[in-house]
Amino acid sequence: MANPFANPTPAPNSFLPEEYVRARADSRANILTLSLFAVTLACVLGAFVVTKTTVQGVQERKSRVNESFELAGAKITQLKSLESQQAQMLEKAELTSALIEKVPRWAVLGEIALRVPEGTKLELLQIKSTRIEPPKPPPPTKNAPAVKSLTGKVADAVKGGKPSAEPEKPKPAPARFEYALTLEGTASNNNDVADFLASLKRSPVMDKVEMPYIREQRDGDREVRKFQITATIRPSLDTATLSDSLRRLVAQRSSEVLGENPSAVAGAAEPTSPSTGNPKE
Repeated sequence: MANPFANPTPAPNSFLPEEYVRARADSRANILTLSLFAVTLACVLGAFVVTKTTVQGVQERKSRVNESFELAGAKITQLKSLESQQAQMLEKAELTSALIEKVPRWAVLGEIALRVPEGTKLELLQIKSTRIEPPKPPPPTKNAPAVKSLTGKVADAVKGGKPSAEPEKPKPAPARFEYALTLEGTASNNNDVADFLASLKRSPVMDKVEMPYIREQRDGDREVRKFQITATIRPSLDTATLSDSLRRLVAQRSSEVLGENPSAVAGAAEPTSPSTGNPKE
């Protein structure tokens, strides 16, 4: 290869031999070429070092991001597990609380015993519970449309293969009960039965108080009134309302026993009914 730095025509006034001049030109060309090669090699090595350092930094950041994602995934999994346990505990608590009577039996007996007028005798007190069945879910349709995935393929369950996941089992609904109360007894006259019926209608414990029948009946040598009263027990009741009602009835019965004025002790006004909100007579 010809030397590009060589002078094709020697200087006219030069006394140096042509070989010497050509050798010096070749030396300068070699030195310049080596210098350019060294600079290029240094640039390549520098770019390699910078690129490798950058790649290492990116990998370190990637590893840190992956670790943070794994930690976040573990926390999310733990949180979902806790939420599932909380939902199960709430469901069990709801099922357990449904088995507890909202209105205790002693409150029902106290309301009845303190509202029975003098001369009235109860022969039957029956409380019957009936479970309220929840509505059944609609049956699945036979000709259900084919479910397709994002890739456009029909699901395995529709094709007849093994289903990808088991169908979710229906959760048990909390039991709900309705309590029906039946009272049968005798009274000396119709006014006592009417007073007893009106007093039961004012009770915050009972609802839908009705009297299916009342008829005359002989009890030995005297004539009495045979009656039957039916009612339902309210599914929920405020404790304060029940306490005020029982306290008023106890004060009224105590005043009757002591011969005092019942209105001065129990108060002339009756409490408002929890169902209608109108003052009772």
